[in-house]
Amino acid sequence: MEDVDKQGRTGSIGRRRLLGVIGGGAATALLGTGVGAAKPDHAKGKGNSGNNGVGPCTCDGCPGDTFCGKIEGAPEDGETYTFESDGDSFSVTVESVTEKEGGEITCFVFSTDDDIEQVCVKGGPDTATYDDDPEGTELCAPTNPGGQQAAISNASFCGTGGDELECYQIDLVEGEVITEFGGDDDPGEAGYGNARRIENFTVCEDGSNQQDLDSSGTREREGCEIEWSGLDFDAADNTVDVEVKLPSPASGSCTITLAGYLLPDGETEYDPNTLTEQVYRSSDTVELNEGDSETLTIDLDG
Repeated sequence: MEDVDKQGRTGSIGRRRLLGVIGGGAATALLGTGVGAAKPDHAKGKGNSGNNGVGPCTCDGCPGDTFCGKIEGAPEDGETYTFESDGDSFSVTVESVTEKEGGEITCFVFSTDDDIEQVCVKGGPDTATYDDDPEGTELCAPTNPGGQQAAISNASFCGTGGDELECYQIDLVEGEVITEFGGDDDPGEAGYGNARRIENFTVCEDGSNQQDLDSSGTREREGCEIEWSGLDFDAADNTVDVEVKLPSPASGSCTITLAGYLLPDGETEYDPNTLTEQVYRSSDTVELNEGDSETLTIDLDG
């Protein structure tokens, strides 16, 4: 990685750079909400008019499942660049830039919500490659052969938006499953409610964002005293298991259900305001008598 001198920050730039993208197929590029293009003064042959087309990716080759998105010219402070290719997309936002005398951009810092594995910054005859967690780091063009800090002529990003994680609501409840909250088999206004719910938690398919899980305990619901243990999510096969037991002779016969639901897009935890948007995935129901112990298992792939 190049070790370059840093110069003063600037809050804005009066020039728009041409945004381009290189992908594995038919690719499009977006700048903010519009299609990437040069400003009129560029199109008339002024400023950075030599970059009206998109050249090859500055990086030698993008790793893994990433693809290359390229900015022709220097990144512009405050702009969000979105790159798309073959159904994948990622975005980067330029948080700050560094100018040298004359207003040429030498360095920039970006942020992203996506996976950026490599950034290649071209300046002069050379390219500086950053592949060690480049987000939030000042990325600069190399120094030129004369030892001066080069201006950025273009920058390429190897990134991917990846697949959006599925996240789930898991309910261990007394009684039969509700397959559609607010539907025909949901007589209440709040799903299972506290009267039926024994235990519940949320988790995403990679095991992240796990919240509110009590893996074991004892609760009484609707006259049934239930013991549960080993409640857990297995990210390897997207399943949930729990052992349930009816220890009390006073409980009589009890129906217990383990159910899983897909949370609405973008949500990672339970929100009562979007309960009716949860999508039923799987359930396992058992009727227990005194002393019975059973293992319930659900597959969240549906």
